[in-house]
Order: sequence, then structure tokens, then C-alpha cells
Amino acid sequence: MPSISLRQPPPEITLFGVLDLASGTDLFLQGVLCGQFAHYTNVNEQDSWLMKLFVAGLALLTTLKTVQILAIRWTQNVALFQNLEAVVNLWHTEWISRPTLILGAVIVFYVQMFFCHRLWILSHNRYIVVAAVTTFIFAIAAAGVATYLFTNITLSAIWIATHLGVAMGGDLLQTGSIVFYLLRHSKTVIRPGPTASMINSLLRVTIQSAAPGAFCALVNFITTIATVKMHVLDVAGLSAPLVASGVANTVLPKVYAIAAMWTLNSREDIRSAAANIHPTHLDLDTAALGGTSGPESHNYFSPGEVDRNGRERIEVKNIERHSPPV
Repeated sequence: MPSISLRQPPPEITLFGVLDLASGTDLFLQGVLCGQFAHYTNVNEQDSWLMKLFVAGLALLTTLKTVQILAIRWTQNVALFQNLEAVVNLWHTEWISRPTLILGAVIVFYVQMFFCHRLWILSHNRYIVVAAVTTFIFAIAAAGVATYLFTNITLSAIWIATHLGVAMGGDLLQTGSIVFYLLRHSKTVIRPGPTASMINSLLRVTIQSAAPGAFCALVNFITTIATVKMHVLDVAGLSAPLVASGVANTVLPKVYAIAAMWTLNSREDIRSAAANIHPTHLDLDTAALGGTSGPESHNYFSPGEVDRNGRERIEVKNIERHSPPV
């Protein structure tokens, strides 16, 4: 019986398909962000104008990123459709691909500054916050150098790896510090109270929102290192590590943006959960859910002295505690 042999597509076609999937994923994540932006607008009207300005800036940056990705897809599938060599070198020769890294790095840096602000509110530890901010500034500077060296694949990949490695170190410091100070706050409250529930929810949101971004950054870092090694051996054109790095770099900024919006929009659920728990007299107030922190007054009754009529006097004592921000 004669065998039927199917013609296998060239490797470049498969890699182009992967890049198309990456652009489709970017569109999907932008849709998720649009839903989060709309939800924020509806339920967080009490936020300060600075917080609203942050959300508006994030919406603008992520939209610009999506427009740039769509322009790359148009160039790949329409403008350069009949020029396979030009399409193969699209990601490191065409001008439309040049701002891919720096635009994503700006979004990531923007979100990192948001979390640094939250870390400052939570800890008031200037050394940790300054260390994290300095690390992130160096990371975005490395991304700028990599963008400047766009046409030199080897040098650009080295600076991309530097950018990703430094950014991951800063994220580890930042997220670890937030978790540490939340755990530190949790030791000062009674477990059955609403603040204990609030802190547990914050810990869960912090870890869950940080995990996807850390995974994407790790994949991007590993594939970038592999790209450096391959291009040292004069491997030209598209390669699997280069495409994997491009996919991770496309998705990474949107994952960070989703983490920020997830954190902001989860505050209403945390408020509702804390409100359904009966507070104890030593429990912290939940007024800091709006994103601020500071000394708060909490009144409770305690036995006092006996008055002239032999009746026990109940006096109101006032305590001050610091409530963690949400």
C-alpha cells in the first residue's frame, strides 16, 4: 500500500504561528485589563485622584503596548508577507519591534513603583524601599541600553538578561518585604478578629498576584540566556529560545498590570469579608482599606475604680495601632 507523506512546514512558519499566538494572548490580557479598569471605575469612586491617575496611566500604557503588538502582527502577516527573510529578522531589524522591550519595561516599572508605595505605607522602612527603587531604576536603565543596542543581537540579549535578572531580584526583595511586614502585623492581632482576616486575604493576594509575573520573568530570563549562547555560535534568524523570549516579553507587562489591578479591585472583597467577622476589643480597625495607613484610635471598656456609691466605674481607654494598607 503506498504511503501518504505529509509535507511538513518549515520551522520558521511554526515559530511565526507561536508569535501570532503571543499577540493573541496580549489581546486577551488587554481585554481582561479592560474589564478590571471598568470594575475599578464602578466600585472605587472613593479613591484619591492620585490613585485614579495611576489607573488611567496604566490603562494608557497597556493600550499603547497592545497597539504596538498589533502593528508588529500587521507587519509580519501583511506588509512583509512575501519576504520570508525580512519576516525572519523582523524582531531585531524593523523599527516597529524596537520599542517592544522598553515599552514593556516601562509598564513593569510603573507597577513596581505602585507596589513600592504600598511597601512604604506598610513598613515605613526607608532602607528597604530605597533599595527596591534603586534596583528597579537600574533594571529599566538596562532595558534602555538593550533597546539602544537593538540591532546587535548578542549585546542586546546580554543587557536584556541583565534587566530581567536585576528586576527579578528587586521583585523578590519587594514581595518578600511586603509578606514579612504583613506577617509582622498579623502577630499583633487576635486571630478571630476582622483584621486577621484582612491580613490573611492580603497575604493570599500578594503571593497569588506575584507568582505569574515571577514565572514569566524567569522564563524570559532563561530563554534570553539561551539566545545569547546560540547567537555566539552565529545562529541567525528565528530560534526557539528567541521566540520563547519574545512571547514571555510580550505577556510579562500585562501580567504585572493585572497584578496591580487585581490588588486594587480585591479591596472591596476584603472589606466585605472583614465586615462579616465580629471584631474583638483589641482588634485593629479596618479603616485603612482605602490604601492609607496611620495611627488610628480604638476604644474599648475596661474595669476602673469604684466610685463613692460603691459602683464599678467603666472608663473608656484609647489605644493607637497601625493598620496595614490594602
